[in-house]
Amino acid sequence: MTTRFEYPFKDNYATIDGVRLHYLDEGHGPVVWLMHGNTTWSYLYRKIITPLVKAGYRCFVPDLMGFGLSDKPEDESVYSLKRHMDQMTGLIDHLGLRDLTVLGQDWGGPIALHYAIAHKENIRALVLLNTFVQRFPANARERREQDIITCPLPPVFPLLFKGAYSSFLIRHMDFFRKFVWLKWKTGNPSKLLGAGFRRPVDPRAMENYLTIHDTPAKRAGLATFPKMIPNRADHPNAFYVDQIRNELERWNIPVLVMWPDGDMAWKPDEGARIAQMVPDGEFYLVRNAGHFLQEDAGEEVAQRLLRFLDKRIKRHMMQPAVAV
Repeated sequence: MTTRFEYPFKDNYATIDGVRLHYLDEGHGPVVWLMHGNTTWSYLYRKIITPLVKAGYRCFVPDLMGFGLSDKPEDESVYSLKRHMDQMTGLIDHLGLRDLTVLGQDWGGPIALHYAIAHKENIRALVLLNTFVQRFPANARERREQDIITCPLPPVFPLLFKGAYSSFLIRHMDFFRKFVWLKWKTGNPSKLLGAGFRRPVDPRAMENYLTIHDTPAKRAGLATFPKMIPNRADHPNAFYVDQIRNELERWNIPVLVMWPDGDMAWKPDEGARIAQMVPDGEFYLVRNAGHFLQEDAGEEVAQRLLRFLDKRIKRHMMQPAVAV
């Protein structure tokens, strides 16, 4: 185990679908699955893992293929949303994890939620950090007409990160991370664009984000996620993501939605709508936090999560999970 700043955890590996996946498995008790999204890895949850473990929970924290300490195939064609989903399902089956609380952020939301709705009998609760449960609309008009929760992508986003030159910009110029992590040293107070980080990031922590994708060869996973965003009805991933909203609307399971007030991708009203949409949801706004609220406000997120878990999970541990 290599010593990393604020990451005193044991590295574990399993080969699933021919890919060596890294994961953390810390603590004992009810299982909480913490799933990261694009540009990050299990390191993002380090401020949350320790409080949960101390409170009597078991934290399962995997790295997706192409991220963290998992294998990073260089060929972009091997990456797909379905493959990420299937690999996480395989890893959970391999470890025999039961009665999960699922927490997902960014792309970790759809990936973890896909597992949850396909395995309702194995799920105790859902926790959603800024993420999406429905496809993106093509434009504002379609959002209104179709009552889509998520806002349209900014026009420049498809041009830069989904177009013909996106792989070059992301892999060779590292432009996607530079954009998302703008002003990480000082914190980014931008009201217009939102921010990856609202608060300054310790350089020792940032080093652990930077080095994971420090060469173009390692950035295939980074380059493929923007292309996977379903921003039209006929996108190959639209079915997978739209299915999530359809299921959540009628699944009576405890849901905690935590949202930052300064995200560059999703606005607070989108999180509030998700909490109102589900039969048993609650909403919590994290102030002065950007897209990566686990980094900006990890301690606050952990405490709010513990309040939810202690009330909704530990108290009902003796009752069997019910699939609806």
